[in-house]
Amino acid sequence: MLQLLDDEEPAIQSAISKELADTSGDLSHEIAALGVDISTTSQKLLSEMLLPGRRETLMAEWQVPPQGSHSVDGDYETFESYLSMVSDFLHDGITLRPSLPDLLDILAEEARTEKAHISENALRAWLFESGRFKGNKDNYYAPENSDLCWCIDNETGNPISLSLIYILVARRLNLEVHGCNYPGHFLAMIQINGKKHLADCFHRGRLISVEEVLNSNKHISDYARHAITESAPLGSILLRIIRNLMHCFKKGQRFEDEKVFTMIFDKMHVD
Repeated sequence: MLQLLDDEEPAIQSAISKELADTSGDLSHEIAALGVDISTTSQKLLSEMLLPGRRETLMAEWQVPPQGSHSVDGDYETFESYLSMVSDFLHDGITLRPSLPDLLDILAEEARTEKAHISENALRAWLFESGRFKGNKDNYYAPENSDLCWCIDNETGNPISLSLIYILVARRLNLEVHGCNYPGHFLAMIQINGKKHLADCFHRGRLISVEEVLNSNKHISDYARHAITESAPLGSILLRIIRNLMHCFKKGQRFEDEKVFTMIFDKMHVD
């Protein structure tokens, strides 16, 4: 079947698409086992043909708990499983790569090896101040920024994905890093010498004192004030990721994918 990808005959292309639509949308292990080389053009075509299968797989695997997104709050294992599903959907379905938990484990072990005495602030500096992970300013609205595996591999991402890498690696090191659902720009939240600070992971982990923000800005909205003083629930973070993807897909005119994530959002969003 792979040899027929370059055949431009419409009937053949239609038959291949129909066969691939009935798969899970991921043939990476099968392709690796075959040991075949696929041209860049054929890879792009194959990934597009596998996309309907990945949509079906995502909808089948995405189980909505009775309390919707609220059920995820405090449950990092379930939260991470949802992030893994998003990563698997956004992946090309062709190339092999480690799972999200494995990539986070590797990153945490590297931090543990390089830093004998690591703290929340030291991890921030190691990940972001060092320049290792950078904000994806050139492709800010690319859906890949919500694929944490892609972000770790490419060492870039949007504000929320970079913050989540920080949060999830920190958990593996028994450190306390939380999310800050600030309007318009997601941040991480840590304590330094007993005082709350925000870390802007998109801008090299720039530190912002919560106390200074509150004292210098008398006109801060109630929503923003709550965001910088209380850590964001995991369910709220997940909904924000889903909303980001809905926006990205609409912007990129990927309306079928926008529809999928709109359906997921509607099911997860429980007041």
